[in-house]
Amino acid sequence: MKSQEGYLTQESGKWLGHFSRWVINYKTGEKKRQQRAFVIGPVKQFTKTAARDALRERMVSELGLTADRRVTLEWFITQRWQPMREGNWRASTRQTNLELLKVINARFGNVAVEDMDSVAMQSWLNAIAKERSGSAVKHIRIFLRSIMSEAEEQDYVRKNPARLLRVPAVKKVNRPYLTLAQIKKLLRFTIFQRRERALLRLILVTALRPSELFALKWKCFDSEKRTLTISETVYRGVLRPYTKTTAEGDVQQLVVPALAVTGLCEWYAQTERNGEQDFIFPNTDGGFILKENYQQRVLNPLAMLAGIERLNWQILRRTVATHAQHLGSPKDIATLMRHKKVETAQQHYIQAIDETVRETGELLAAKVLAK
Repeated sequence: MKSQEGYLTQESGKWLGHFSRWVINYKTGEKKRQQRAFVIGPVKQFTKTAARDALRERMVSELGLTADRRVTLEWFITQRWQPMREGNWRASTRQTNLELLKVINARFGNVAVEDMDSVAMQSWLNAIAKERSGSAVKHIRIFLRSIMSEAEEQDYVRKNPARLLRVPAVKKVNRPYLTLAQIKKLLRFTIFQRRERALLRLILVTALRPSELFALKWKCFDSEKRTLTISETVYRGVLRPYTKTTAEGDVQQLVVPALAVTGLCEWYAQTERNGEQDFIFPNTDGGFILKENYQQRVLNPLAMLAGIERLNWQILRRTVATHAQHLGSPKDIATLMRHKKVETAQQHYIQAIDETVRETGELLAAKVLAK
């Protein structure tokens, strides 16, 4: 099937790609068409679509051509955009990025890149904003703009149709947190659950992420200085160096309020697994706990006992931020939460102020843990 984009033939069980190029005789200035052909590969190994893609790649390489009308958005994402971007993806966000790309491909994957339309994209964003989280919608918009910007850069489209896409009004998300009364009730039900009591008392004043919390070992705890050193995290069932807000291999020191230190010291005295290399909050085999298991086996039953409608790690961290918000400066709160940014400082990186952060933590502990 011959076309201006080249054509395919089969010979001796192999795909051959054909295209032509114009050459100029430097002596006469005469322009002449030159036929080119090359072997793509065995018919058994290449589908017709794959052979067409290989032909297109060769033509792009030799002639400087860009996409033709058969280039779909999914092909462009996989072959031209993703290789330019995925090298900078964090391991922790790679799977999320791939899932969002699946969402985009489900709607536009079969659409030719040159047929991508701004109105169609905006209408789709408006529709999914009624069903998906605001974060997902914002990231999908970012991806669409990036993908089409790269298509423009590589001359697959004359103009980026996604450049003016707007974030639609997203559905309101309920972001619950625990009241002081709920905190006290929750802790009351852990009076005979020593590990859970120490764990909750710690997380409610430090906002530890579960990945940080369950990677802690006793060697990380300094009761005299009242600090915890975060050097590892648990990610997808694997213990790895701490990299959430630092360069790989760095550590982060966390100040711990006196009331939480007392709880940790009591737990240290009660547990048999208290060697330096032992996890502070181990599972029954002495290994690290998986956050999903803890959610199902501990947090959900505790919430039911305490009459709390919903309890998870996000709610626990949000509880810390909510009750600490008037107890210290924005920098202190952001450092307590171990966020990279302070919203009011417009994405400036945070420098820890040890004494004021410690004071904020102590005030928070007195507020949420005091009897």
